Amino acid sequence: MLSKTMKRFLVTGTALLVVAAITSVAAFGQTAEPVQIAANTVAPIASKPAGDVTPTNALQARIDAQQQEINKLSAMVERLQAMLEPVASTRPILPNARIGFLPDPAGSPSPSPSPAPPPASQGYTAPRELLPDIGHIGAELGFFVGGATNPYKDNTGFASGGYIDLPWKRVPGGKLSYEIMIGLQRSVTTQQTTSGVNALVNTALNNYLVEANLEALPSVTDYLTGPLPITSVVQERSKVLTVAPFELKYTVTKLGRFRPYVVAGLGAYVWIGSDNNTQTFNANTALGSLASLPVGTSTLGATLNAILQGSQIGGLAPTSPQLAARGVPHGQGNVLFGGQIGGGAEIRITPKLSMGFDVRHNQVEGKDAGFNTFAFNQGLHW
Repeated sequence: MLSKTMKRFLVTGTALLVVAAITSVAAFGQTAEPVQIAANTVAPIASKPAGDVTPTNALQARIDAQQQEINKLSAMVERLQAMLEPVASTRPILPNARIGFLPDPAGSPSPSPSPAPPPASQGYTAPRELLPDIGHIGAELGFFVGGATNPYKDNTGFASGGYIDLPWKRVPGGKLSYEIMIGLQRSVTTQQTTSGVNALVNTALNNYLVEANLEALPSVTDYLTGPLPITSVVQERSKVLTVAPFELKYTVTKLGRFRPYVVAGLGAYVWIGSDNNTQTFNANTALGSLASLPVGTSTLGATLNAILQGSQIGGLAPTSPQLAARGVPHGQGNVLFGGQIGGGAEIRITPKLSMGFDVRHNQVEGKDAGFNTFAFNQGLHW
């Protein structure tokens, strides 16, 4: 059996060991206090009565809370890297006040990006004109050849010209278009004219012959009408220029390739004509032996032919020999106003080519000024 002294020693040592252990545990718990202050940002752990919490349980609770914060921060960093990785692969983006790089810790959705501002005005922009991507617009450019009756009772003649057809709008059964047409026609007609200039020349010629004792004084009638003829059969060359700048054309398009149309509009007409007596007037034949009389450097017959034979202006007298030698145009003419109405049909051979016929009546101001045209046309479409 132990002595009382030994028992007291053992009790005293055991008590000292218990006190030392409690002191070391308390000191170890105090070393973790700075970690709690730096990292703990959430609500503090609810405290318990002092008698229920031991130093070891309090330390473990703080460590668990800090680990939760570390896990949240790691998850937020991973989300941030995933959001920035696609943007960084294309181009760098500098942060500004309107972009938030960090997600909301509470889990709220990210704000939607603000709409882009409207582009600034660049001023006047030219319209699209003559571009390849326009394709077919329904326009047509064509020409025609055919025959025509001519104004002022001239013979029929040859006519040709061209036109352009521009679409305007769709109407029931077809389309309405704007047309510009220019045509030229010509004819040669045999007419009979009386020249007052020849009557005046006869007066001067008879006076010359009487003074030269080559003939007796004739009567007044013969004095004016002979020996040169004052009436001659002439060839009248007529030309008509038609300019119709404003015409409306209605075309039926629901019949497929066959497309009849009607057209009407206003126009201006230029008529130029001249009468040539070369084939019927000859002073040498009219004067007979008197034609060989000397006049200056030529004979009388040659002088009169040079003055009175040729393309007459107004059926009276030809142009001067000097102008005729130079080829200067001569004749008479006028500019007249009128209108035309007509119709025809086209057959589309291909989408860009058509052929057809056209008939039109032209009513021009003045007596006997109206005429008709009959032509075949060919159109190019785009």
